[in-house]
Amino acid sequence: MVSRKKAKGKARKAAKAKKEKDAHDDSLAAASQRREQEGAEAQLQMQRLLIDSLPPPCKHGFDPFPKGDICDRFVRLYLETLNSGIGVGNKVRNKIDAIVEAMKAVDKKYPEVLHDSSKMKHILSYFLSGGTGHILSGDDDDARTTSAMIVVFEECIASKVNKTKAGVHAQKFFEILIADDHTLVSFFRKRIACSCLDKKHKEVKSIKKMGFCNNKKCPLPGGKVERSKMLYCTRCRHAYYCSRDCQEAAWSDHREDCKEKAERNAKFEQEMRIRDQNQNSM
Repeated sequence: MVSRKKAKGKARKAAKAKKEKDAHDDSLAAASQRREQEGAEAQLQMQRLLIDSLPPPCKHGFDPFPKGDICDRFVRLYLETLNSGIGVGNKVRNKIDAIVEAMKAVDKKYPEVLHDSSKMKHILSYFLSGGTGHILSGDDDDARTTSAMIVVFEECIASKVNKTKAGVHAQKFFEILIADDHTLVSFFRKRIACSCLDKKHKEVKSIKKMGFCNNKKCPLPGGKVERSKMLYCTRCRHAYYCSRDCQEAAWSDHREDCKEKAERNAKFEQEMRIRDQNQNSM
């Protein structure tokens, strides 16, 4: 029979052994935790190094406006007016009206910007960058709206500032709002200096570029027709049709607008001839 003294000694040894084992296990666990933490820190450091080595995100040719710059105020007013006009429906008609009103707002408050080619070039680069970003992120509808804004700006600059056109070509404005993916991507790709849309362009270049017929009762779905097959009014050079039949059917609606644009074109061409003659005689 084991004496009480020996039993107590064994119990003390067992408790001591358990304590030492627990301490050893704790030490192993702490060491393992430290290794895991060190590994996580090393991985995080490696990620940071990789991120630091990557080039900054492409701005597609846009340099941010200086703080308080008039171009920044111009864009803010334009977008505020546009967004309040588009409303909840986000329909094409709403977009057309909103873009027109936004243009009127900036023309009223910042007319000097609209007539400054360098400032407008900077502003256009902002919208081109934004539209390119929309395409890359899959927001094609927003890209179409942005492209329509750019078309209006470009047409206004050409007609009012550079005096190279008689007026705004409404057909371009309407078509880009409902553009197919090929037309949309090509629109931005040829206006940006970077190659960010090259891959996307390869994906969509097989899609046929479409236009729309100016006959309100065109029998084609949505009035859309392959652009290479379209006819245009040779008098005003602004209205396009899918066929001769549609052109004749739309004549009663087009007659007055055609007359106005043809007279404007003739006046502009006459002014250009006089200007060229004056320059040649100097």
